[in-house]
Amino acid sequence: MLEFYRAEVLKTPTSPLLHGRKGPSLCHVDGIDGILTRKEIDVVARAAKEAGAKEVTCLAWEFEMDLRLECNRLEKELGIKIKLIQIPREIMEKNRTEPPPFLEVATLEAKPVYRKKGKTKTVDIQLTKFLPSLAEVPTKEIKALQERAVKHGFDFIDFWAVDFDFQHGGPFNHHWQDYRTRKDRSLKTESEQRYQYPKKGSYTACVKVVDIFGCDTSITVEVDHE
Repeated sequence: MLEFYRAEVLKTPTSPLLHGRKGPSLCHVDGIDGILTRKEIDVVARAAKEAGAKEVTCLAWEFEMDLRLECNRLEKELGIKIKLIQIPREIMEKNRTEPPPFLEVATLEAKPVYRKKGKTKTVDIQLTKFLPSLAEVPTKEIKALQERAVKHGFDFIDFWAVDFDFQHGGPFNHHWQDYRTRKDRSLKTESEQRYQYPKKGSYTACVKVVDIFGCDTSITVEVDHE
């Protein structure tokens, strides 16, 4: 795995969770077909911090939902940069000698928008930040895309949808969605559902985004309906 990622294997790692190094970043490789969780990322980040690293890269097949948000918290607490890299399935192909592109997990952030008219309170979801998955390939084209993504991240969204009453482990219900078409390339960054919850309480909304590269990113947003 590290060979395909073009990272060197650590001969004497300070922790069994640290497997390699690529440039200034230490590398952790998650178990095959495993899901990298909040608990794991916490332990890995602290191990890298203790090793004196300022950056750690975590390569995994799948990631727990909202993991990027947990990484943001750990980055502020520990003063270490955390990169989440998806292990491409193509790496399992027989006789493959050239590495497939490794994509960094997209960053997606959103917040609830509350409105009240009389006694009726409604909720919508507003996208606040999006950085798409881009390959770690040092080409002029990728560099240009990265620069554009930082300035205009929403331009990379092709489709997004909201499930206003998401149940963990359950199906995603498309209560509202918006997408670009060939004739209309505009895209709303705030839903227009005016969703009403049946009673007061705390709810979880799920936001799903599909970018122009076909990558799917989802996060949850906590909603307080008082």
